[in-house]
Amino acid sequence: MAKTKHNASIVSINRVTGNTFVLSGNEIAKYDILKKGKSKEFYISYLEYRDIATSNVDINRTVPDEEIMDAIVLKTYEELSLEPDGDYKINYMESQTVNSDTRLYNVFVINNAILKNELAEIAKNTKYIDYVGAIPFLFGSLYKRNILAPNDVECFLYLQMDDAFLVIYNNGEYFESRSIRYNLSFIYDKFCEKLGNRIDSHIFFENLKNHGLELDNDLERDILIQIFDDMSFYLGDMITSLSRINNINIKTIYVGSDLGVIKGIDIFVEDRIGLNYKDLDFSVALNQKDFSDLTQIDVLMMLSAQDYLQDKNDDFNYSPYLRPPPLSQRSSGKLFGIIFAVLVAGLAYPTYQYTHGYLMQKETEEKTAEFTEKDAERSRVNDILNSISKQIADIQKDIEKEDKVLVDRENKLNAMYDKKVNYPMKSFAIYDITKLTTNRDGMIHSIKNTDSNLTFSVRTKTEKKMTELLRDISLTGGYSVDTKSIILDENQTISYESNISIRMK
Repeated sequence: MAKTKHNASIVSINRVTGNTFVLSGNEIAKYDILKKGKSKEFYISYLEYRDIATSNVDINRTVPDEEIMDAIVLKTYEELSLEPDGDYKINYMESQTVNSDTRLYNVFVINNAILKNELAEIAKNTKYIDYVGAIPFLFGSLYKRNILAPNDVECFLYLQMDDAFLVIYNNGEYFESRSIRYNLSFIYDKFCEKLGNRIDSHIFFENLKNHGLELDNDLERDILIQIFDDMSFYLGDMITSLSRINNINIKTIYVGSDLGVIKGIDIFVEDRIGLNYKDLDFSVALNQKDFSDLTQIDVLMMLSAQDYLQDKNDDFNYSPYLRPPPLSQRSSGKLFGIIFAVLVAGLAYPTYQYTHGYLMQKETEEKTAEFTEKDAERSRVNDILNSISKQIADIQKDIEKEDKVLVDRENKLNAMYDKKVNYPMKSFAIYDITKLTTNRDGMIHSIKNTDSNLTFSVRTKTEKKMTELLRDISLTGGYSVDTKSIILDENQTISYESNISIRMK
């Protein structure tokens, strides 16, 4: 493999294993991080998957490009419940999607306070860390360095002591990732639980590293097979779900661990998951086999460093301990150059003062413009939040107004229902009273209508007929009868008259 750009030696610092290696040219060597004289060395480390908070954010395509970042940040704070006062580094990349109405973004969030704390011990010895990569992105170097062809959907499964994850790449580009519970410590705990005896962890991991699933002890081999069988079903469900949701067809899976390739795991992957299995075992140096404790993460860091030294892309560089730019690229260096030029040219002191003042004025203008831009951004975000709050308040008022309308309508409908169902119509009442009066050979002389009362002036030939009529009305459902008296008519003829007041119940 050719030497890296600028002949820089690449130093990979593995925070999990504690190992540090240096790649110089085509050879690897152990590296003493405490040694002096490190100015030409390139330092790279990485973030564990568990240190990264991830989310998928949908943004409507109608959102203008200049507002997408704000929309992603606001949604990420909501979906991941981030602390408003927290210090976070938020990166995102657009993912492929078939939905024409929305854009899908993969979002990655790092807590800067935790990041600085985790890397402080390394920076204490190296002073600078040139690149810190998120572990899912390290696999992209396999495609950028032309080790793998970017023409398919492939995934990578990697097991570390306290971390494990699945990463999917589509045509050489990061697509999706998931944390899984089957890290090496989890497998060890499960093994001891099923064995009923907590064996020495060092012995367990040495056996797993050297023999994989092909242990000599039948009981231990069966337990280990059962654990990896369960893991295969667990991974199969996850991969099937991701494939269905994202409409992708994963064909190949690369499997590796900090212990190296685990023998026998390929059978489970191909039989249970149905994917083409390949060892996660790539080379970066001629003498790589001489270092049994060199992990594939170390290799990926070295490949990523080579890629970075060529492209200098800091979009996903999470290092809080970057080197300052060369003196010639710093503001102070430019100022020194100007001063030197002034002195060499023998310009007068006023000219120097003018030049210095001009530079300071330009810097002040730049800072003022930068402040104005950020203040405008802050105001815009506040306006958005205030607008959202107003919309919520307006919607709440509309809801209350509509609730009142619905309650009024409900009351009216109940009243209408009650009158229609529980009260007989007055026409029915007139019909009933007329029929009953006729049955008793009576006559109705007049009818008066007052609210729910009907007053009938009725005459019968005998008092008995009148009494029977009043009884018939009383026995008829839905009416309440009120009569003051039964009297002879004013002409003293043989007939009886009564004013019958009927109230409809």
